[in-house]
Amino acid sequence: MDKKYDIIFCGGGLSALITLDKIISDNFFNNKSILVIEKNLDIIPNKTWSFWEPVNSKWNDFVTKSWDKILFKSSDIELEKKLKDFNYKMIKSESFYRHVMAKLKSFSNIEFINENVTEVNDLVDHVIVKTDSGEFYGKKVFNSVPNESYKSNQKFPVLLQHFEGWTIKTEKSVFNSQTATLMDFSIDQKNETRFCYVLPTNNNEALIEFTLFSKDLLKDSEYEIEINKYIVNLGIGNFQIISKEKGIIPMTCFPFEKENTNNIVNIGTAGGWTKPSTGYTFRFIDKFSDRTIEFLKLDKSFKKFKIKNRFWFYDLIFIDVLYYNNSLGSNIFQRMFEKNKFKSIFKFLDNESRLNQELKIIISMPNKLAFIKSFFRNISKII
Repeated sequence: MDKKYDIIFCGGGLSALITLDKIISDNFFNNKSILVIEKNLDIIPNKTWSFWEPVNSKWNDFVTKSWDKILFKSSDIELEKKLKDFNYKMIKSESFYRHVMAKLKSFSNIEFINENVTEVNDLVDHVIVKTDSGEFYGKKVFNSVPNESYKSNQKFPVLLQHFEGWTIKTEKSVFNSQTATLMDFSIDQKNETRFCYVLPTNNNEALIEFTLFSKDLLKDSEYEIEINKYIVNLGIGNFQIISKEKGIIPMTCFPFEKENTNNIVNIGTAGGWTKPSTGYTFRFIDKFSDRTIEFLKLDKSFKKFKIKNRFWFYDLIFIDVLYYNNSLGSNIFQRMFEKNKFKSIFKFLDNESRLNQELKIIISMPNKLAFIKSFFRNISKII
């Protein structure tokens, strides 16, 4: 074996960087040797992470833009709310990656290797990580290499959140820079769950994204057609595309954590750290990384790292309903936002709500027969 480390990270994406940023801030790890193996070490992905949280937070230094007003739209309603003690925030991957990587590289106990991980094996008292050129020994391993076993499972329904976003600059001031359009379902649904959102950084620049929750992907040209159509409907004339981003996020309650071992924990998408029903990532990685670090400090088996709770079951029901009735998405979200306080909804979607808030949201759902059928179809999966 080439070398021994206390901790190895297989993959250097968002989940790894957030976890590493916390590790280097904790004196417990000052003398721990850490290796990061990432095949695209010098490539910074073009991604945007959006989330809601208190106005003041530890992530504010990375926030590109925040909004204290949120807009929800459908074909029937338009709701705009001013947020009181929290904001909707946007972080761009380029500045985040550069800042965190620069900080990590200043620590002599952290090494980086630009290679592809081919195999990870837990041998009880240590882990062997194999790459294209060698083998490495690790006491504990954080693995974010994509796990696609969920695709062939027959037990848990799988939807895809797929999207394309354009950051555009307009000749005229057309955006309200104080308001973020969280979801706009007024577009043609085509018997699916489709929406756009608009995150303006100023009055003539914004990220506009077209998103779907569905089983199948579209042709590349279809995403562009829909974004162009939405931009025209906003009354925007001439504009310049500054950048594009595209992504696919699996929406499933497949139990990724069951593939953890005593010494290997799967993190990020590979570990089920994405909110299954919405695809929100940043805040959930933030929370789960805190838990994994506690496991690490207490030397607890990662087999005991659990994700399943009542929110997991809510997500399962929601995904199942849309899996069999994909056209219901617009109506479901409309009723949720129409009948409940925005703050209660955000707490609910962050897995932080109280039971009475959850019951109010559940009662407000339309198409109750679809939810009841889904409940009985999935009740056995709680165990």
